[in-house]
Amino acid sequence: MLKKKNNSHLFFFFDRYAIGGAQRIYLDVLKSVEDQRKQIYFTRLSPDEKLKDSFFNTPNAEIKDIHRVCENLLVRLFSVHYYAFYINQHPNAHVFSSNSTFFYDMLPFLRRRVITTELFHNFAYGKNGMEFFGLANHRYLDNRVIYDNLTLSNIRNQYKKYGVPQSYLDKLRFMEPGVSIPGFTRKNFTGTLHVVYAGRGGPQKRIWLLNRIAESMIKSGQPIKFAFAGTMTSELSDFVKQHSTIYGAISSVDEMYSVYHKAHVLILVSAYEGFPMVIKESMACGCVPVVTALEGNKMHLKHGENSLLIDAVDDEDRVVREGIAHLQTLAGNRELLHTLSEKAYQYAAANFGREKFYQQCRELLLKNAV
Repeated sequence: MLKKKNNSHLFFFFDRYAIGGAQRIYLDVLKSVEDQRKQIYFTRLSPDEKLKDSFFNTPNAEIKDIHRVCENLLVRLFSVHYYAFYINQHPNAHVFSSNSTFFYDMLPFLRRRVITTELFHNFAYGKNGMEFFGLANHRYLDNRVIYDNLTLSNIRNQYKKYGVPQSYLDKLRFMEPGVSIPGFTRKNFTGTLHVVYAGRGGPQKRIWLLNRIAESMIKSGQPIKFAFAGTMTSELSDFVKQHSTIYGAISSVDEMYSVYHKAHVLILVSAYEGFPMVIKESMACGCVPVVTALEGNKMHLKHGENSLLIDAVDDEDRVVREGIAHLQTLAGNRELLHTLSEKAYQYAAANFGREKFYQQCRELLLKNAV
């Protein structure tokens, strides 16, 4: 309890530094205040260290992995009070967090003058996800940052359902993250159609459907090649792995962009999500999204203009059939592929730059700084 105060007013509590789209957004948030003193804490065990160096090399930062004192229940009871007491000693303290239940546990013990901000990613749709932690603690949150329109709409509907007063709706902040936009590079659209999946596995991503699509296309003998970047390799069949390029997890943005530059198509068959960063990154490299027509995706994507959308979402057999049909269309119509690729890049260049997000984050985090 006698830990010395730090000369910073910024505290960040993130879940983990394992590779993922959420973690890349965290890095951009930190980038917006790279000239400011700050303290960064990770409250869950990271299954990999792909982005550890990126976080631990953050300028002007004291960084600690405290998952051991967060995940043990008895120690956690002490740790919650310890860190709340420590933060309360700092004038103009601002606590920014994402995906950390430890942060939610601290909220009731933070003084009201401490500014609290949550970055919320998406709903788990009936699976008791982070949206219910946010709902239970809405009275303690000064800001809730949301970056896709579907999630914003879902929170508003949730608040209405549970009778949350209008004043808390005013604390929702829409701030859309951006990506690096490289110069336009014309792709070679002749020969093999290159299709890439990038991301993790798990029920949300439905890799088993993607595996069915890949197996069917490979066995058809059409000029098509699949590539997989991420942590889903164990969910692919041996046949697909033997006939595809397997990159594994990629932590370097430059390396990931190199993969996108080699590809013509990004494919995703997710059951639910907002608007994932991989779509923005791939479009910035001229990839055509072939993705499920989720509301978050439709915020930016229009079928036949800058993407091909899989209208089926819940019917898994239809998802597979439509996914195969869209890839066959692009494999057989290279003029359409070329057109969609250029329009995808143009849309990304016009809408997905990072600068606005940096500015919004900085203004929010430094609003009450002295």
